[in-house]
Amino acid sequence: VSQSRYACNKPAPFLKTTPRPTKLEGDVKSEWKVTYKSFPANAQAAVQYAIDIWSRNFASSVPINVEANWESQKSDDILGSARAGYYFNAFPGAPDEDIWYPSALANTLAGKDLDPRQSEILLTINTTPDWYFATDGKPTFGKYDLASVVLHEIAHGLGFMSNAQYDRSTGTAYISQPTPFDAYVQLPDEKTFTNFCSRSTELGRAMVNPLYWSGESAITANKVG
Repeated sequence: VSQSRYACNKPAPFLKTTPRPTKLEGDVKSEWKVTYKSFPANAQAAVQYAIDIWSRNFASSVPINVEANWESQKSDDILGSARAGYYFNAFPGAPDEDIWYPSALANTLAGKDLDPRQSEILLTINTTPDWYFATDGKPTFGKYDLASVVLHEIAHGLGFMSNAQYDRSTGTAYISQPTPFDAYVQLPDEKTFTNFCSRSTELGRAMVNPLYWSGESAITANKVG
């Protein structure tokens, strides 16, 4: 599960923000259905704004179901978290049968809902932070912009997330369901996580080394190199 945490307590210089446009750009490319659990109405509006942005940037012929939970977290420094409802591999339309694709992406590639009983993204927002609920991108001092946090977390639910885990006490890492994200993370010698045993200290050492993104499309889109 990916988590967003509070910024550090050290005061930072005030940053000027650019107001968000009142009208979102681009055409809607996917249908999103959100089930809200215990969400106040003003918080729902911020979540929906973030969802509307993603609907213009993630194309799918299969509706994407989001279960959104508004609840207190065990740790007060957690803003929110999100994860895919499930991961699928070796389905019709999968580009790589050895890779595990998060629900929304797997459904998109398959052209159908692979598990209609399960939401594609599970989103949880902590009730504790002092949230800024407006969607103009100009949070007041000391508040956290809810729409921005949800934008970030939804990205993880869509697949910008590794399934690799690292045990600090033993230096062992393991990865039983490598994601597309895992497939494009590489070491300086161009080895990827899948070049190592799925549970080993060798994989652990690889994870704490400098890592680079090798996805050609992302590198081109970000004009890197």
